[in-house]
Amino acid sequence: MIEWFEQFPLLPGAILVIGGFVLLSIGMARLTHSLAATEVLRDHNDLAGFIFAVVGVIYAVLLGFIAIGVWERYTGAESRTYDEAAQLTIVYRYAGTFPERRAELRHDLREYVGAIVERVWPAMQRGKIAAIDDTQSERLATTVNGLAPKDFGHANIQRAMIDAMSTALVDRDERLTEDATGLNGIMWAIVICGAFITVGFSYLFGFKRSALQSTMIGGLALLIGLIIFLTMSLDYPYRGTIRVGPEAFERALGSFDTIDRADAANRAR
Repeated sequence: MIEWFEQFPLLPGAILVIGGFVLLSIGMARLTHSLAATEVLRDHNDLAGFIFAVVGVIYAVLLGFIAIGVWERYTGAESRTYDEAAQLTIVYRYAGTFPERRAELRHDLREYVGAIVERVWPAMQRGKIAAIDDTQSERLATTVNGLAPKDFGHANIQRAMIDAMSTALVDRDERLTEDATGLNGIMWAIVICGAFITVGFSYLFGFKRSALQSTMIGGLALLIGLIIFLTMSLDYPYRGTIRVGPEAFERALGSFDTIDRADAANRAR
């Protein structure tokens, strides 16, 4: 629905969406009042005000729920990336318990996380899915499942690694799902139609000064336009100008380095 919007930087996109809606609303108001008698509209201000209040509340509730839902999905997506990266760090740390597979597993983990940062994330920003996100993660899961514990303690560590890897895979699947789905077309049609209906009801008021009416309508359109712009910007958490970045996985790579230095120091003792 909004793929075209993702191509714009933040400021031009805001000017296009918000400014365009404000100018269109004011222009339609001027056209409406050039065709309607101001005296007639002024005689019905009380009735129009009652209906406008009802329409405004209904649309405000609808738009508020949608905006909150999109925002919660965005923050949830951001938290999920940190959880996914944390689970991979757990696997990387516990890999040191299996010396015979440590180098292989840690090498594969570094490659996988590096590929997420360098290849998967740019692809997600374009609305694509990099195949490496599937192939390497499944290979990692197979390696973890195939570890041979020597005793009960190693078996418990392997179980923790399997659980962490499974959680990371679930987080990955949810990340890909969130990137592929947004508000459907019907929801966007309701949001846009509701915006024009709400602003359109403000045309039913008769003002003595047209400048004052334009200011009122422009302010209303600005407020609605801001919320619509926010919803459009956050609809796909991993795309557009306002998006979840790969910082969690970049930090995971830094944690990998810290773990390697700690292991090297312990072996040197």
